[in-house]
Formats: sequence, C-alpha cells, structure tokens
Amino acid sequence: MGSIKNCLDFQEDLKGLLFDGSNLENDDFDLFGFISNLENPKGVLENSRNLNDEGNTSFKEGDFDNALEKYSLSCLFLSCLVLQEEDTRSSFSQLASTMVLNMAVTLLKKKEFEHVGQLCSIVLNYYPNNVKALFRRANAAIGLGRYELASWDLRVALEVES
Repeated sequence: MGSIKNCLDFQEDLKGLLFDGSNLENDDFDLFGFISNLENPKGVLENSRNLNDEGNTSFKEGDFDNALEKYSLSCLFLSCLVLQEEDTRSSFSQLASTMVLNMAVTLLKKKEFEHVGQLCSIVLNYYPNNVKALFRRANAAIGLGRYELASWDLRVALEVES
C-alpha cells in the first residue's frame, strides 16, 4: 500500500475513527494541531511506535483502558503525519494497521464488539487478506450473535492461509 492516495485515504479513515463519536478531549485537539505542524515524520513515527509499546505493556498487564488510550493516541499521531517520502508511507501503513488491529483486540477483550468490526473493516479495506483483521472481525460477529458473518470471515481467512 505504498501509493500516496491509499495512504491518504487510510489517514482519513483514522481521523474519522478518532473524531467520530468524540473520543477526544479538548486537550487532544490542541495536540492534534501541534502534531500537524511537526516537520519530522521519523519523529512522529517513533513516538507512535513508543505509544504502541506502552499500549502493549498495558494490554499484557490487563489494563485495557490504558492500552486503548495509548493505541488511540498513536493513531492520532499517525493521522497527522506528512506522507511525502516512500519509506514514510510504508512505515505509516504498517504501523497504522498494527494500531487499528491492536485497538480491535483490546475492544474484544473489553467485550465491546460493536466497534471491532468497524476497525477491522478499515484494515481490510487496504489489506483484504489480513488474517488477523478477518479473525478479529469474526470474533466480534460471534460476540454479537452474527454467526453467518463470522462464518464468512473465517472462510476467507482459511482460504488466505491455505
């Protein structure tokens, strides 16, 4: 997914995810403006990776709320990233997918199934053969009692893995 258009579309999906439903506090909007003015994409990517690591630590400790906060903040950083260089776009795509899937698995643990499908669908829009996204979306569908949808995602995941 190295094309600038795909990356920009993915970035817009991240922004929609963050701003839809008002997950952000007023201070976060100030941070959004600050990040948008940064001229060092490598620094933004590094900060996002650090937040991912912190989220992973919280997740392993069972602190799902803090993990979700760290993953969301990382997505906020990524949604502001200037995507001019090819290596930046590649790193963005990989890290953004990871963050969205980390948010999805965290919401699965919290049994907040209704949002997991949306998150996984964002990743699948850009990476249609992403088995983690298919599996997590299937788990959410099962949690919501939508067994036919779960079966479809699991079949696709099986085909991809075969």
